[in-house]
Amino acid sequence: MKTIYTFLLACILSPIALVAQQDMDDIDFFKALFGVDKLTIVEDFISVPEAKSDAFWTTYKAYETARKALRSERITILRDYADNYENLSEEQIEDLCKRSLKQNKKNTKNIEKYFKKLKKAGGITAAAQFLQIEKYFLSLSTTAIYENLPFLGELERIDD
Repeated sequence: MKTIYTFLLACILSPIALVAQQDMDDIDFFKALFGVDKLTIVEDFISVPEAKSDAFWTTYKAYETARKALRSERITILRDYADNYENLSEEQIEDLCKRSLKQNKKNTKNIEKYFKKLKKAGGITAAAQFLQIEKYFLSLSTTAIYENLPFLGELERIDD
């Protein structure tokens, strides 16, 4: 329980670190920020019945593999936005918006897909805990990104 409180406090106090560490591997990032890797945090948070543990964690690891591929897409979109911010054409803006929306849909579908698999593998409580912590991680990273990237037109207003 102490690990969960430490984890939550660190999350509340350090959202900027998520953006600053975009290129860092997940394992390194979580170790640097919380002193443990993501799997350790998730294992501490999620309660899986002993008899279902192997099936649940095997499925969870498959989820992580799929999630990391989607994370790479998200980072590419963010880099494209940041690298071209000052010279974005309307076509580029539309492309970035479409790619972002598509990536969000893929991420949601991936979470839904693995929620169902994890419910089957480990039960509804473990699957719900998975959903809670993954949505928390996702919302935390989204907030950190929007706090650290300029909105369209923001820099032009500052220059005026």
